Amino acid sequence: MINNNEKEIIKDIDNFKIELSEEEKKERTIKQYVKYLYEFIEYENIDSKQDITKEKLIEYKEHLREVHPKTSSVNIKIIIINKFIMFLELPDKMKLQQIRVQTKTSLDNVLNDKEYQRLLEWALKLNKTQMYYLMKTLAGTGIRISELKYITVEAVNKGAEKIHNKKKDRDIIIKTSLQKELKKYCEETGIKEGIIFKSKQGNVLSDSYIWRQLQYIAGKARGGLNKNKVHAHSFRHLFAKEFMANGGNQMDLANILGHSSLETTRIYTTMSTTEQRNLLNEMDKRKKRRK
Repeated sequence: MINNNEKEIIKDIDNFKIELSEEEKKERTIKQYVKYLYEFIEYENIDSKQDITKEKLIEYKEHLREVHPKTSSVNIKIIIINKFIMFLELPDKMKLQQIRVQTKTSLDNVLNDKEYQRLLEWALKLNKTQMYYLMKTLAGTGIRISELKYITVEAVNKGAEKIHNKKKDRDIIIKTSLQKELKKYCEETGIKEGIIFKSKQGNVLSDSYIWRQLQYIAGKARGGLNKNKVHAHSFRHLFAKEFMANGGNQMDLANILGHSSLETTRIYTTMSTTEQRNLLNEMDKRKKRRK
């Protein structure tokens, strides 16, 4: 439990408790709300409401799906977090969607390779070089946005980095082609040590800044590209699908992504409706050619 009572978010939770009491919520219910909110702010290291970003919320939702086998348990926590978001007067778009009770058979809200390539093309057209290499890093390693701080000059030179995140130890592997590209980027920008993707002040890029930049690039790229697909976590899904399409297996993928549950990994590798349709169409073509 957090001991630092000076944190702004703790005061917000205390005020939230008052509102819940005024709504005549039972004491047991209020305690449950507070418990779940503390779990969230501890896991994502939230100090104030300004630290709450869509990326962190999406990441936490994925964490909940990993540790809770029951969809209903995850949805209860999502409802509580959404209510807290409303209390903090954060934008409605920050709220998380509940998980459908029926297992989803397709994944339509993540990027496909064609859309990814379009984003890269437009990042260069718009002179967003940092975002170009950042997208290539996310899609080439499968890391979480919170793990960008581990992508350092030293890690790139080694081609790997051991990390401890989300209570798990694992290696971030930087493949040779990405190594070469990041070395080139560092040479061109004069980055000689430490974090590669950083602000002018030398701090790791914030989630909100990355979100705005990706949305800007997506808005310019257009061409039927759904901006809702363009978020940092979507590149993690893209990496997973590419890994499996090139002969990988779910056990290795789970280790690379840092999952404790193969069920979570399965979510990352599910095909979209369009991909499923294309696969079935291709099967049909092959069948006709054999006749």
